[in-house]
Amino acid sequence: MEYRIETNNNKRYIYLPELETMGLKHCFTTKDMDVGTSTNPDKVSLQGFINEAYQFMGRKPEILYNGYQAHTSNIEIIRFLDQGKEGPYGRFIPNTDGLLTDLNDVALLTRFADCVPIILFDKEKRIQGNIHSGWKGTLERIVEKGILGLLKEYGSSEEDILAVIGPAIGRDDFQVREDVGSLFLEEFNDWKELVRKVSEEKFLVDLQEINRRMLLKMGIDEKNITVIDISTYERDDLCHSYRRDKEDFGLMGLFTILEG
Repeated sequence: MEYRIETNNNKRYIYLPELETMGLKHCFTTKDMDVGTSTNPDKVSLQGFINEAYQFMGRKPEILYNGYQAHTSNIEIIRFLDQGKEGPYGRFIPNTDGLLTDLNDVALLTRFADCVPIILFDKEKRIQGNIHSGWKGTLERIVEKGILGLLKEYGSSEEDILAVIGPAIGRDDFQVREDVGSLFLEEFNDWKELVRKVSEEKFLVDLQEINRRMLLKMGIDEKNITVIDISTYERDDLCHSYRRDKEDFGLMGLFTILEG
């Protein structure tokens, strides 16, 4: 599937038209908004940005769910509209970085800057997944746990699952020290070319490709995987980036809604 960058009300969004025609409303917001509760303390502004994302998608959900992201590999299945805790913009699940649901008109939200946001969508059973895979979540294989949730909890078939790996820090931009680089080399021993040593103490890690290969390992067909090849660090005109902007960083959002 191909992605597009479109502007609505002077705000840019990234989305995949083909995925939308299958019944999954979605968008990745851009630098034009800061949808982070920790980075945007103005509640009126933040709610306005959320509403603008709904307007772009052409769908206002019954309720918004997000994980209280803690760089874990924890996945929560949303089965009822009163799960989790009530927040100012909807409901949230503490200590959770991945959400799955088959409920219509429920929006799922992942906030990200350089971490990898991932859409999972069973186009036949109509189940959505919204995953936050930072470097810790990638090491703990959160996307594999998301796929297992679809297979075991919903009876999905691998051939029916679509995956979209969203904008994230690029393979030439995510530099880590030897302590973190060695963890990736150990965990992904078969994919050592994705953890490139650039000096005695520095490595470059390709988070998007590692997640793509995990999806392939889980049986997802290559033609059903889309990688949005945008580096959040490099595209300072389009994306927030924690690594680049330091204390001035903002957060983008991946919104997904099953169309009822």
